[in-house]
Amino acid sequence: MNNLLYEVKYAVETYFKFLQDNYNFTSFEQVPLAYEYHFKAKDKANNFINIHIELIASTPIWVNFNGAYIEDIISSDVVNAYNQELHSLYDKNFKKYLKTKDVAYISANIDNYNLYGKSINEKRLQYIAKVINKDFYALVEASNKLKQLKNSKDKKANKHINSNTLNEFVLLSKSQKFKQKFKYNKTLCIDTEKCQIEVVSYTELEDVIKKILKSKINLQIEWFFVN
Repeated sequence: MNNLLYEVKYAVETYFKFLQDNYNFTSFEQVPLAYEYHFKAKDKANNFINIHIELIASTPIWVNFNGAYIEDIISSDVVNAYNQELHSLYDKNFKKYLKTKDVAYISANIDNYNLYGKSINEKRLQYIAKVINKDFYALVEASNKLKQLKNSKDKKANKHINSNTLNEFVLLSKSQKFKQKFKYNKTLCIDTEKCQIEVVSYTELEDVIKKILKSKINLQIEWFFVN
């Protein structure tokens, strides 16, 4: 699905160019992370955007603005309709693939992407870009309010902080119970002696663990989920 990467990159750099032209953002940086690709840009006031995908035909295109997913800070029937179109296009085949492991269902979704998905992706990104361009400062304010709310929830969640050695945490993270809990929580917060990390997908967590393991230090890990 290399064409997916190039097509999303082109759409991001085309539709979101207003960020460089109107709001003095940096050019988009393409950042690979495990099976994901992130397109990141920011301004001098530390406003930022992160548009990311996985390299599969049925991937959602996540648009994260100042740490908030775009659907959380705008209310739009248009975006919801595009999201529903994409679910209808891919979900049935993907669920069948997960059940049967028959790659024919993945091939069917590649066909769906080429026939319909690419066009829906572009229309959705173009619409989101127009909303951000029109309401940029209002969305900055909305994302800051959401961040404050999240921080408040984090403080409450801190009552349930878990503490493990790195090796214990690695084993725990592989358990079905842990993976199931991740499905129902948006963010996993990890705190070590060296850094604080927020992880928003299990794939990202696997990559983070690999990087920490390379340090060969059995760190103490404190962690908790945020809903």
